[in-house]
Amino acid sequence: MSFKAPIPVVLAVLIAAPGSSGGETDSLAVPTSYVVDFVAPASFGVAMNSAGDVTGTSYLDTGCGSTCLPPLETVVWRGAKRIVLPPVPGLSGITVRSINAHGWVAGFAGFPNTLTHAVVWKPSGDTYQAIDLGTLPGTTRSTAAAIDDKGRVVGWSTTASFPPNGSPFLWTEAGGMEDLSAQGFPDDMPLAMSPGGAVATQFTWYRLGDPGSIVPMPPPPQGFVIGGESTAINDAGDQARFLISTGTQNLRYLFRFHEGSWQQVSFTGNGSVPYGVGSITAAGDFTATVVGTAMIAYGPDGLAQPLSGLLSPAYPGSSVTRGGPMNEAGQILASVMIGQSPRLVRLLPQEPCISGCMRSSALNFRAVFVPDPADPEHCTPQASDRASAAVTITSETGAPVSGAVVRGRFLDDYWTNRSVSAMTNVNGVASFRFQGPACVGAIAFLVDRVEKDALVLDKTVGILARAAVPQ
Repeated sequence: MSFKAPIPVVLAVLIAAPGSSGGETDSLAVPTSYVVDFVAPASFGVAMNSAGDVTGTSYLDTGCGSTCLPPLETVVWRGAKRIVLPPVPGLSGITVRSINAHGWVAGFAGFPNTLTHAVVWKPSGDTYQAIDLGTLPGTTRSTAAAIDDKGRVVGWSTTASFPPNGSPFLWTEAGGMEDLSAQGFPDDMPLAMSPGGAVATQFTWYRLGDPGSIVPMPPPPQGFVIGGESTAINDAGDQARFLISTGTQNLRYLFRFHEGSWQQVSFTGNGSVPYGVGSITAAGDFTATVVGTAMIAYGPDGLAQPLSGLLSPAYPGSSVTRGGPMNEAGQILASVMIGQSPRLVRLLPQEPCISGCMRSSALNFRAVFVPDPADPEHCTPQASDRASAAVTITSETGAPVSGAVVRGRFLDDYWTNRSVSAMTNVNGVASFRFQGPACVGAIAFLVDRVEKDALVLDKTVGILARAAVPQ
């Protein structure tokens, strides 16, 4: 489902992309809907690779509800595993920026505006090894912008003086850190890099290993300037960027850069409200966040539309508030409101099931507050919230499906993430109960999977999520 909008602003092709054949890469078919593949609550996703591995930050559920603040951990979600990234000796804090197809993560350790070092976290079995990349000679701090699928890292190394004196760097495991500007590349800060090593800066783009590939960015459309805003680039040099208006408010507007041309894909300006680019695929499909709303623009010239309009109706009342990276399989890292809080998920494209299907045709849900008998007016540790969920599984013809394993989870507005499973009875009903800390906002139940023989759960219909404030 798409929405109508004005024709995008398109400039004539000004500069040909190096190595471009002039042909188009076919976009993935626009899906009927997207469905939720849950990652974590109380979490923020930064990057996702082609396998669906995710890196970001997360609060671990310690069972304490609203009475404590668990530590914020920087992690990788790989399959069903949540792996905490190790710190770097002598540097406090971790910021991740990118993850490649092999699970290598790039970012930096230390806090911005203080001492920072670019870092690569390399997988080692079920853990990670931190590699401190150091700094270029004559500089004192560095940050990594991205890592490609060959394990090459680009970033910026600079002094602490004012004005700072910095240079772009390339790091490889074999060669260490090298000054990109000394190799003939622009002395500009890398903003983004594609899986194949195409690098975007504020004023140029180029391919690693080929100084002859440098392409200046053409002038932006009238009324806009190019800034160092959130950017994504694919291997062909196509980019997703926010350009800055020259009006009094200097609002940011979303553009696609394709084969030397600028295309305005959103006509909503961003001020201080959260915004950002997710990624851009080989076909020119890209994701972004515009004024706190997740958007998708299908390539090579489609306009941006809200992802909420493409979310399956099986998640009633839900919206998509952040559009993170999209991989070549069409999976989108996103934040989806389930209940009253955003949940970190992968959005998976899914078409309606035709035969051999199951659906969650009903989800009855109830939540109650159980007071402390000694202090019924307050949220003491002896008070609790209780919830019950009954999920009815039927075939595509409406017949009850017995013996199916329903897997789901109870969530609240804090850290709770309680996985549960049950088997459907002869009426196709699986029942669940939950007891947890009180005073944690709304309680939600989410159906993750339903398994029986070769039958397939159709997440494009039915009811897969419900929430209520305990009464």
